[in-house]
Amino acid sequence: MHRILFQIVVVAILVWGCQLLVAEQAGHAAGEPVALGKLEPFWRYSAALGPYLESGYPLLEIPDYMLEGDFSYHKRPFMQEVPFADHLSIVRLLGGCNSVGNENVGGKVDAIDLAYRDGSGKIQYRMELLEPRLRPYLDMGYTDLTLVLDNVPWCFPEQPESGSSLGQSAPPRDVGEWHDFIKEVCLELKKIMDPDAGQHLRFRVGTENNGTARFNGTQEQYQQHYDAAATAVREVFPEAKFGAFNISGASVRAIDEKQNVSAFKLAGHCLAQPVRAPFDWVAFSRYYRPGNDPDLSASGCREIWEEFGRRFLELKDVSREIHEFGIAPWGEVEKGQFASDEPGALGAAMTCQMMWRLREAGINRLWHWPVFDKFRDRQNNLQGLFTSQAWLMSIMDHMAGGEAYLFSPLTLSPSLTKYLMVASFQDGRALLMISAYNTDIASHAAESVQFRIPPELLKPGNKTARFVQLTRETAMYDGIRRDLDSAGLLHEDFASRPDRLGSVREMAAGREGEKLVGDRLEDYVSQWVESLTLKPLDAAVGTIESDAAGTLVTVHLTAPEVLVIEIR
Repeated sequence: MHRILFQIVVVAILVWGCQLLVAEQAGHAAGEPVALGKLEPFWRYSAALGPYLESGYPLLEIPDYMLEGDFSYHKRPFMQEVPFADHLSIVRLLGGCNSVGNENVGGKVDAIDLAYRDGSGKIQYRMELLEPRLRPYLDMGYTDLTLVLDNVPWCFPEQPESGSSLGQSAPPRDVGEWHDFIKEVCLELKKIMDPDAGQHLRFRVGTENNGTARFNGTQEQYQQHYDAAATAVREVFPEAKFGAFNISGASVRAIDEKQNVSAFKLAGHCLAQPVRAPFDWVAFSRYYRPGNDPDLSASGCREIWEEFGRRFLELKDVSREIHEFGIAPWGEVEKGQFASDEPGALGAAMTCQMMWRLREAGINRLWHWPVFDKFRDRQNNLQGLFTSQAWLMSIMDHMAGGEAYLFSPLTLSPSLTKYLMVASFQDGRALLMISAYNTDIASHAAESVQFRIPPELLKPGNKTARFVQLTRETAMYDGIRRDLDSAGLLHEDFASRPDRLGSVREMAAGREGEKLVGDRLEDYVSQWVESLTLKPLDAAVGTIESDAAGTLVTVHLTAPEVLVIEIR
């Protein structure tokens, strides 16, 4: 018994030490507020993926119920939109895809490429295919775009290669041909869009091209590939932003030692040219899964961003970006890494801490994946529900524009649950978003947690307080899991993992499960609206007390949970 107690104490001290280390790295003492600056909506970015661009995926009409409640959706003035996105990246725009999605071209993969090589060996173009890929998004007001120049079309390499399930991975044999092609793409873009399009466009050369599955060339080949594209873009759109691929497997050591294309070397190459080549952001992919530590994950991102600034003074203030973000969509069951979408309370608590820790690390832009989960009802109609990440962003949209601060709890959690609070202050209103997440996802300890807001941020005095919360009891998808389980329609993968959640199709044991959810759709919609409707704060949830030292926020949380308090 004594040995077990000793081990618990040691673990607690180590965790607390890690928290202090993260705090020190961020330049503040534990418990003190960390200024996050004026809160720009860094989360309102998403992606549209080829070869499905002509269909307008993932545009949708925002349902009326999203406009209800106290955290109503900030709708764009168009019939359809990509939820929670004002800027889109257009991925696999050029073609270069594998057979997936190409049924309409008779299985000939390269028939959807924007370029091909004719019988005499000369490159020809199919620029008439470009506008249909962009038109669905342009018509819905999306002119702020990142156009991704990935998946080199099949005609350009000497030996084309399907390096991954996502498309052709070999570099062009002739960078001159590549330059001319990209310039022709840009000239066509100028016809499709207005003359000022370049002010809103960004061009990214590749997706995760630091791995041979996505770009099987050398460092020198990528740099030539990059330079040729940059030159072509600037000849047509001199004001457009331009940058490199999002880095996968992101760590300083991996970039230096393990990746076939090093973003550090590329940055050095760009900056060493007599006329500096553009390098307008440092981006990478950041995935996570239940049990991961958001503090460590975000501190790893900070380390990479700051390393670029340390090595290259010109990149000290370069835009910090995550171009792929979310719960890991892959898994290795044999290693205990089960893949699931986690659209309930656990996913919300974990994603909340990931996003705010990334903001603490200085992120400027974050691209999320779609947050609308589709399934078919009993009549075979396509239906959908929004995930808990959409719940988070519904509230974050209302926090935008305020001066934001991150707070750590005043004391260490006995259960080692990780707590954080982010507050946004504006117009006599404070919105506090508080997350409780434990890396041991089976731990559901109920604890009281305190945060202190100094008087210069929130003046002491009488306040009114209201709240919403997302818990395992109130979250819509946690309820869907219970309903499927009660009906005997829960998939065995989830039946054996009581703390895990997936999309409707993941959790349902076949079509009958989808039908059940469709039958109860109105109930789930009502639950969504209720979960975003503020209620008076009562002592069972928390208290707000003011004194000369400021405002003491005491809340009672059970991991996983996200609690939001409005103070006026």
